[in-house]
Amino acid sequence: MDLFMKILLLVIGLGFAYVGFRFLISSKRIIQAIQKQKYQQTAEPRKQELIMAKVMGVLLMLVGLYYAIMSIIGLLSS
Repeated sequence: MDLFMKILLLVIGLGFAYVGFRFLISSKRIIQAIQKQKYQQTAEPRKQELIMAKVMGVLLMLVGLYYAIMSIIGLLSS
């Protein structure tokens, strides 16, 4: 069970890192997709929205990498 939890943590961490990377790289497209879903129309994202999406992307990526690294350390120590 312990091995399963460490592997699950690794998968979740890599998932967070992937989502954060996508936010960081294609923030304009993600913002427009959210606008399309909420308002049924899109507009050019403002500079503040782009900066906030990039900050969220970096934070998600850092959290994901932290969990992935902690999982790898746990797997190697057992």
